[in-house]
Amino acid sequence: MTPRARSVAALLMTVLLVCSSVGVAAAQSPATPQEGPAVNAQMQSADSYVVEQGDMCRQIQPLSTNGTVGAFYDYRNHETHPEGVDRLYSSYGTTHLQEENTSALFLHRGTDGVSLVAVHGRLEGETAGGVASFDIVGVPNETEWVVQDDLYDGESNMAQWHRGDGWIGADWIWSESRTDGGAIRGGLNGEFALTVQPAFNEESPFYENESLYDPDFYGNGTVEDWEVLSGDADDPERSSLSLEEPVTIRTGTCDDPSVTYERTDGGIAATIDGATADDQVALQPTSGTNENVTFERVAVSGLDDAGSVTFANERPEGLLASPEGVDSLSHLTMDGDSSVDASATVTFSVNAALLEERGLEPDDVALYEADNESGEWTQVETTVAEESATEYRYTAEVASLEAVTVAESRTDPDTGDSSSMPGFEIGATLGALAALTALWATRGRGRERDR
Repeated sequence: MTPRARSVAALLMTVLLVCSSVGVAAAQSPATPQEGPAVNAQMQSADSYVVEQGDMCRQIQPLSTNGTVGAFYDYRNHETHPEGVDRLYSSYGTTHLQEENTSALFLHRGTDGVSLVAVHGRLEGETAGGVASFDIVGVPNETEWVVQDDLYDGESNMAQWHRGDGWIGADWIWSESRTDGGAIRGGLNGEFALTVQPAFNEESPFYENESLYDPDFYGNGTVEDWEVLSGDADDPERSSLSLEEPVTIRTGTCDDPSVTYERTDGGIAATIDGATADDQVALQPTSGTNENVTFERVAVSGLDDAGSVTFANERPEGLLASPEGVDSLSHLTMDGDSSVDASATVTFSVNAALLEERGLEPDDVALYEADNESGEWTQVETTVAEESATEYRYTAEVASLEAVTVAESRTDPDTGDSSSMPGFEIGATLGALAALTALWATRGRGRERDR
């Protein structure tokens, strides 16, 4: 083999080695997505609780027992208990907490975790009944009614129970000497904020509602006091609340930012007050447009005192339906009023079955944030935070509060161009090195002819 031939062979071997290393790197290292803002903010403590109404904030403690909230409430009717047992469609476990013409609200901690409980009226009391309605807004996705007073088959059961995206509710009507109420549980063992939007007496949809089986069942009774209970389960402290204003029960202290939720036509809205740039306020969003992809939390930071965020399961007008080159799996709109400088850490989960159906690996999933000015989506750094046999949980940081979507990750987070694909990079490398090889060989032949 001539020296020139040996040189060509060596150069070709180098080309193959370089291309091989490019292919391995492309297969093993996904493209680096756009980095979101760094978050180093103070989170609210999940070890303490407060109740807020208007300018009032008070530290409270759950009523703790060694049983479940269902056992503590002890609701009885003809379906839950046999004849010969007192069963007046009421709570028998909270009789020591009940008062005439009063609605009680408290947290319960038991063997099944933390629950929020409401009890209206007094069993075997001496006054008429009443009507009340609650919308409890900002509830986690797993929250459900675990105690329902009343719940039984029969037209005389007039209580109605509701579950929406981000909220849960009930309408009650009870008669003299009986109670109504219930308990919700799920997602309350960690950080949370729930806002009870009350409607007592004339404000309740059940007041003089002729569509009910017995609209006069409450005997023209009224709720005169609303109390929050705290501390000893046998003899708790009581604090009166306004019957007309919403009440928020949340984790943290009174030094933390306050949060109030309310329902909107298309979702829920959170209003934050008293925040600083160092606070990170965890908000409960709606779940998104796909039941297999759930937006679980949006932790907002960078607020200046106050702000509001509205969540809705939709894609804002003017945005592409999906990031270029991939299909969106779920959308969530975040309208950050008065919080243009705020950023957030978004937590969401994806069912493992959906990934298998789409032929995706867990690392193939990414969050994209909206740029409403350009109408395009920008991929942000997305991390698999937890995994189980049924789902994967992700976190991602976004630089604004506009809209987000979950989709397959693009190798090039900025453009999604096919030029960013590994095959193209390898081909481009091969082409460039082959051209250099041909040029070197041609020059070599030219030098040989000159000899």
